[in-house]
Amino acid sequence: MTDRLYYTDSYVKSFRASVVDRSGDGTRVYLDQTAFYPTSGGQPHDLGLINGVHLVDVVDEDDRIAHVMAEPLPSDTNAVEGTIDWTRRFDLMQQHTGQHLLSAMFEDRYGWPTVSVHFGAESSTLDIAAPNWDLSVLEVAERIANELALENAEIAVTFEDAASAQGLRKSSDRAGVLRVVSIADLDRSACGGTHVRRTGEIGSILLRRAERTKGHTRIEFLCGMRTVTTARHDATGGQ
Repeated sequence: MTDRLYYTDSYVKSFRASVVDRSGDGTRVYLDQTAFYPTSGGQPHDLGLINGVHLVDVVDEDDRIAHVMAEPLPSDTNAVEGTIDWTRRFDLMQQHTGQHLLSAMFEDRYGWPTVSVHFGAESSTLDIAAPNWDLSVLEVAERIANELALENAEIAVTFEDAASAQGLRKSSDRAGVLRVVSIADLDRSACGGTHVRRTGEIGSILLRRAERTKGHTRIEFLCGMRTVTTARHDATGGQ
């Protein structure tokens, strides 16, 4: 079983670990602990280095995590040092936490629950059950979301028994221990992803466009530095 360091601290940027298994060609490596997040729950996997070698994928295999390397790890390697691509990780933390805030805001203020989420390399989308969507809502919702972020509310991670966990935004069908991510006075969601410590770290939130799709409303959103990059791109006409 791999000890997932990101479960308790999303801010771990580097770590040491022991090699417990590997594939025959040395490109798929298993460690006793890792800070690398695997693709899961719509959030893309981390990138970074293990002993100076680039990671190309991080795969969740239930009890353990596979680290797929660009080059084979020497067969006599027993200990490694991992380094997270922190720019990418923090960006994804901002997007994922921003999504939690947006989902809570749309459901609480408008009664529109989240149906699905997709985190992309440049922007992300949130599908909400908004049967009577009006484009005039977009600007108002964006302002409310940014006001909520500026409250700089604490974001806490707890581990709770699934049978007794209360107040979750969406019920979970999992048994045993749930990892619950809570935004003070706003949201409680079962989630295994990486998140910032306070809503102020989400940065600016931009709701760029909305469209009807499959009976729902899909909203393209960006958080943090992505809003600045996109605004500059739009202002220069993509130059």
